[in-house]
Amino acid sequence: MIMNKNTRKGRFLAFAVLMLTAVLVLSGCARQTAKATLTLPEAISNVEGGNLTSDQLKAIATLMVSVYDDASFDVRDMLIAATRGHDMLANGFDDKSIDPNGRGEADPVTTGKAVIARANEKAADDKKIGDDVYANMNEADLNRLVELFQTDVDVTSKGGLWDKILCGIGVCLGWITRNLGFGSYILGICIFAVIVEILLLPFAVKQQKNSIRQAKLRPKEMAIRNKYKGRNDQPTQQKVAQEIQELYQRENYSPYSGCLQLLLQFPILIALYNIVIDPLHYVLGQGAGISAAMRSYYTAARAAGGMGQTLSGSSNSTIALLSGNGISEFSGIENFAYFKNGGAVWESISSLSVPDFNILGINFGVTPNFENNLILLLVPVLTFVVYFFSMKLSRKFTYQATQQEGVNDRQVACSNTMMDVSMPLMSTFFAFVVPAIIGVYWIFRSILGTLKQFIMSRVMPLPVFTEEDYKAAAREMAGKAPKKVEKSERAGTVRSLHHIDDEDYEDTRERALRREEAMAAKEKAEQAERAKKTPFGMASLKKDRTEESSEQEEKNDETNEKQD
Repeated sequence: MIMNKNTRKGRFLAFAVLMLTAVLVLSGCARQTAKATLTLPEAISNVEGGNLTSDQLKAIATLMVSVYDDASFDVRDMLIAATRGHDMLANGFDDKSIDPNGRGEADPVTTGKAVIARANEKAADDKKIGDDVYANMNEADLNRLVELFQTDVDVTSKGGLWDKILCGIGVCLGWITRNLGFGSYILGICIFAVIVEILLLPFAVKQQKNSIRQAKLRPKEMAIRNKYKGRNDQPTQQKVAQEIQELYQRENYSPYSGCLQLLLQFPILIALYNIVIDPLHYVLGQGAGISAAMRSYYTAARAAGGMGQTLSGSSNSTIALLSGNGISEFSGIENFAYFKNGGAVWESISSLSVPDFNILGINFGVTPNFENNLILLLVPVLTFVVYFFSMKLSRKFTYQATQQEGVNDRQVACSNTMMDVSMPLMSTFFAFVVPAIIGVYWIFRSILGTLKQFIMSRVMPLPVFTEEDYKAAAREMAGKAPKKVEKSERAGTVRSLHHIDDEDYEDTRERALRREEAMAAKEKAEQAERAKKTPFGMASLKKDRTEESSEQEEKNDETNEKQD
């Protein structure tokens, strides 16, 4: 399909923005377990009261690290569960039925040895250890093995300059949520979206002015296209594009000037998206270490003292962590065996004032699916409906570039339909893999953007041209072209593109006129001959004339070249 360059540019940018958003959203959209990093301790000493030597402990620790990347075998959770009397390898084990604050009846040492044996089966040959390495392990050895992999959570670290800027914006969002949104995060981000659109209004005004400048050139652009109407081959279309580009240069207009506003807005929108999905870091001011620790505790097995939950959406999203029963459900992190300083983590988060993610008692902080409240499934549905109609309406409110010769309305309609359906479908898919509150935010922003475009189209309307305007533009463009000579009655027909505009220039005019005379004489003779043979003389002549014109021109060219 052949499209106007500006149309392709706009659609390419829209598609590029969507793809980059897809990469951003899908970078962590798979359901996550948020496994903390497991590294081999640098120094391993003998355990007081234990039976294993430091070399034996190091061999077991090396084995644990080598199999830790297996998503179906979380060896650290299993070892911690063993110290708590839970056998996660037992047949019929159901982690959801475990009381995270209770203790099981399994023997810790026997269970711990079974975990090491299973890890030994999964390990590569160069990482395997002998049964004798852990045969004499006692409970002190098992506890020491768990302690070797405990980490310190950095509760004070902050990001760089860019992160601090986003945190400053997040503080504003927090203030809006508390004071203008009455503690409701959904209402807060909607008000926040309105403020952002107001701040981005200069970009919208600039873009609308650019569209108006382009629209004002439409009559002259149409005059150029009409000049070569009927010629759809590549050389002619290149000449059309060249003359249009020269027109833009004379009028000091760049078809790419509207791209700058879009490119400047995109990083802003991406930054705002990260702020909205991570209220724990940006709105409540907690460091990245706190967020990672809470995700680890949230997804760790209940048998290991965690919450046994799964995360969905972006890996940076902390909405799901905060949208449950409040911050009090994280109190167990104080004694969580993953961390050495779990108490400091709890002290940092215990006094947080968490925003409200509910509407009418429905938690919008979870991902829409058939397991959660079914009413949340309306969010992806409304996402598709709103995006579909917003694209339709936006096309009516914005300037649509002139289509290139050879592209009919049916082709344009098919292309528009594809865009109108594919982009809302992708947005709907995203709404199924992120918390519902993000889908609500996208819906509101889409409605707000369409409303902004409608207001702009009324405040700064695009110019409307009459037939007389197009004729005047054609006369103006003809006056700027090289001086024309009077052409024959066949000058309006399509000639060979090898001799395009020969009559307009001194060095080719004489040969072009001879070509015209030869063609006219030839056609007159053919007309007379056909009139004698065919009862429908002129009608047949017109039909044959179209079919044979290209071949006749080539013959005349050869004759004229010989005469020259």
